Amino acid sequence: MNKRLLNVLPALFLSGTAAASTCDNDNDITSIANIQGETELSQMVGEQVNVRGIVTATWQATDGLGGFFIHSFAEDADENPATSEGLFVVTDKQHSTVTTGEQVKLSGEVDERSQLTSLVNVSNMTTCGNATSTPEVTALQLPVDSLKKLEALEGMPVTLSSAKDEELTVSGHYNYPRHGFFDVSSGRLWTPTQIVMPGKDAKRQKQENTLNRLQVDDNSQVVEPSPLPFSSLQHGEQRSLRSGSTIDSFSGIISQFNDGYRIQPTEELVLKAVSKQPQLAEKNSDAIRIASFNVLNFFNGNGAGQGFPTPRGADTPEQMERQLQKIVAALTTMDADVIGLMELENDGFTERSAIIQLVNALERVSGKDYEIAEPRAEKIGTDQITVGIIYQPERVKPNSHALFTRQGPFSWGSRPPLAQSFIHEKTDTEFSVIVNHFKSKGSCPEDSESPNSNQNDGQACWNDLRLKSSEQLTQWIEKEPLVNPILLGDFNAYYHEDPIRYFSKNGFYNPSDATDYSYVYDSQAGALDHVFVADSLKDNIQGVYHLPFNADEPWVYDYRDDTYFSEGPFRSSDHDPLVLDLRFSGSGM
Repeated sequence: MNKRLLNVLPALFLSGTAAASTCDNDNDITSIANIQGETELSQMVGEQVNVRGIVTATWQATDGLGGFFIHSFAEDADENPATSEGLFVVTDKQHSTVTTGEQVKLSGEVDERSQLTSLVNVSNMTTCGNATSTPEVTALQLPVDSLKKLEALEGMPVTLSSAKDEELTVSGHYNYPRHGFFDVSSGRLWTPTQIVMPGKDAKRQKQENTLNRLQVDDNSQVVEPSPLPFSSLQHGEQRSLRSGSTIDSFSGIISQFNDGYRIQPTEELVLKAVSKQPQLAEKNSDAIRIASFNVLNFFNGNGAGQGFPTPRGADTPEQMERQLQKIVAALTTMDADVIGLMELENDGFTERSAIIQLVNALERVSGKDYEIAEPRAEKIGTDQITVGIIYQPERVKPNSHALFTRQGPFSWGSRPPLAQSFIHEKTDTEFSVIVNHFKSKGSCPEDSESPNSNQNDGQACWNDLRLKSSEQLTQWIEKEPLVNPILLGDFNAYYHEDPIRYFSKNGFYNPSDATDYSYVYDSQAGALDHVFVADSLKDNIQGVYHLPFNADEPWVYDYRDDTYFSEGPFRSSDHDPLVLDLRFSGSGM
């Protein structure tokens, strides 16, 4: 067979394959190709059939898949590239175990088992000895041209690789701790509006992402597997399966689970390159370091160990202490002079408040003094969570009390932004840090006619409110006025979305690139967290750093599960922190 055809045709037997006599000359056999058909779902569901084939992979154990895959005999194959020659056979404990390479004949009922075309209620299974040769393995490359190609390979052995200019990449692992599978793609998958404009470009990118992903399964039905599978791919300080790492080409069987296609590996996976590791330049004493960090619902149970589980965040005092250790580890590593925080418990500034407890712990671990930017109010807004600013008084001095606004969209949707003006004493330069947390993309309006409903342009719902938040924020900054403003925080909008582009068109500079990310959702990377400087400050930028502490880590490594917990900064949140270094060159600029 021409090797180039392996990318477009289902695999057939190598020449010379012969079946044992007990499997030969049976006129009552239904071919696997007829069972599969050319559509996603078999047209023979519910029918009783007799089939035969070669076992290509088997996971019959009770903690496995509960069955095995077979491939057509050469004489049964129809040579139609649109029909698969593979089938999954669901077995139970009364069936004898079969081995790879063995020929079998059996009866059963056609079923779509979570959309995987299968044979169930199996009976009359006969083994017919080993085949003299095995099925050809199809070369499969991501991305595919159409999902029909994966359907045409369902149940068949393949060797998976990536496009020539990319590597097979772990793109996401949300279901990995619970169900033991992760997503793989050719290169990183990006949230569409992170790398292209909303609208038709985002729709096209979404479709391209769909054609460039497969689930890699652990060949098991175990829920919450322990230890976690794919140990050969685990790396980093927490020995975890991090997105962004790359793997070698490998062989397996194409299968399907509900709306996703997957591969059942038939060999151990090999780590090719580790994911991006945190890189932060040494802190320059002449520069001001400013950081942004969403701390994922840091609630302290009323500051006295009471009130657990909290409305958000930790369920127990022990969990809260682990959460605090991780957050402090991340903040200590950054050693920023000014830090904007998001998702703090909105319980004011008393000695039992969440922000006070965080600062006290940070001072103990870092050995440095920190102060809190306090407005003339008991709390900032009325939401359960709020933003905050802390700073090192030896490095910067506040120029006034902190300010916030509840005008317009900050009265009910986006959280009130908090601003603090500082003086860099070494150069006598004034600058202002404004920390933000815009409305999220979830909980869409029930009214489909609302401008905040999902417009299906890639920006999800509440985009109109986030855009109005950007407009209101810039107006407020001008009105105060806030000198040399630096905006940072969780804007809940990706790089090319309207609220982010608004700043760039209205006096602010974004020093990050489209391939910088702070969040991974649905196996797609993107930046929800941003920093902007007034155009007048862009020449003062010494460096900007997106630190992949969290987004690439499986969620099970956070503070909730003591089995996988470690005290370092990794998975201290679900968002990565962002660091900006600014160097002021002269007095008063």
